[in-house]
Amino acid sequence: MAELSSTKSFLKWMYATRFEDIPSDVRQMALLALYDGIGCNLACSMLPSAHRMVDFANLVGGSPDCTMMGFPMRTSALNAVQVNGTLGHGDEMDAHDGDGRGTHILAAVMAGALASGQLVGASGPEVLRGVVLGYELSKRMVRVAAQVERETGNAFGPVDAGNTMGATAAAGITLGLPPDRLEVALGVAAHMSCNIAAYAGETAHMTASFLRGGVGARNGMAAVLMAKVGYDAPRDIFDGQPGFFHSRLGIREPGPEFLRGLGEEYGIMGLIFKRHNAGGGYHVARLVLLEVMSENGLSAGDIAEIQAEVVPRRDEGLTSSVHHANTSLSHSGREVLALAALHGGMGLREAHDEKFSNTLEFSAMRERVKISARNDWAGFEDRFYAGVTVITKDGRKLSKESKDRQMTEAELDAKFSYLVSLRAGEDKVRELAQVLRRLDTVSNVA
Repeated sequence: MAELSSTKSFLKWMYATRFEDIPSDVRQMALLALYDGIGCNLACSMLPSAHRMVDFANLVGGSPDCTMMGFPMRTSALNAVQVNGTLGHGDEMDAHDGDGRGTHILAAVMAGALASGQLVGASGPEVLRGVVLGYELSKRMVRVAAQVERETGNAFGPVDAGNTMGATAAAGITLGLPPDRLEVALGVAAHMSCNIAAYAGETAHMTASFLRGGVGARNGMAAVLMAKVGYDAPRDIFDGQPGFFHSRLGIREPGPEFLRGLGEEYGIMGLIFKRHNAGGGYHVARLVLLEVMSENGLSAGDIAEIQAEVVPRRDEGLTSSVHHANTSLSHSGREVLALAALHGGMGLREAHDEKFSNTLEFSAMRERVKISARNDWAGFEDRFYAGVTVITKDGRKLSKESKDRQMTEAELDAKFSYLVSLRAGEDKVRELAQVLRRLDTVSNVA
């Protein structure tokens, strides 16, 4: 019997893995991921990028099959995944990968699974299964790219910047596509996946949120629906020439990283939930600063200078950005730390309301923030690590270093309550939390 291709081997494993076959800790992580992710989506539905996406959905129109989070109207599955995927990384509150390999995978994968679930009336466990398996595909693709980079010394950039392939798997599994049709969907999706991440100079985070969530979710859903109605595409897309990995990385086969440990290791277990609204690793510096202030009883008025040390790649191009009207302050280290020192909290409201940044106090605090790179922290193992020294006006020098740390469930509850209340009020917080915390028992997510 001929050996199965890598593509078919992965598909075989996905379809053989029932929800109850997934380890209980992995199922719980998926449940928490949707709980946290939906809270982030709802808060980000207040942002300008969300309203522009909803304007687009209303302009295009479509059958009212699926929810746009934070908005009362429903729209087509394609429109919904684009809106919800974009909300998923609407700003920098959503979870990230603790090893730094893979960028905001959850946003697109979650959007794809939820829209498919609503479209066919899937159960909560079927949605959670789609999220776990779609996440696994995206994560393993990143692992293959990392292995090739280690072996060749070449940096290829994102292998699938929008996480289109993981979103396709999540949507297809949840929709109930048979294996041969999902293989076609992956072939379609490969031709729609994006490898451009040219958003570093933007000022409103719109391109980043669309790329990291919206475009991959929409393309994944489109590929799944095209396959469902009989559209055709090349099979074995992860194998041979000119397959996905050959086109992206110059390799004919993905190698052992693609299939090693299937069913034993789950990529979603590396997910880290964010405490603060900050990107580029600055959420860790923000965390450390607030801990230094709390542990030493400091207020903003006590601070003469804040010195933050970050990994080198996080220092480049992000420490001197200038605030513009209606611009998120979540990606500039100096602004992130100045707002944290002045107002504490999670930072989402402060980053988007000009009354917090258009003040003399903010400008003065920003000038007290100094950021430098630590070359000895280079490498993925230190990507989410920071050190902060606070020099007080009375001459004390208070220092602390830390890596990012997973949030406790109590911290996640507090985060969810804060984010959802910004959009929907306290009564909705309790109602929605009860549903999401037991999503694995829901019979129909529609």
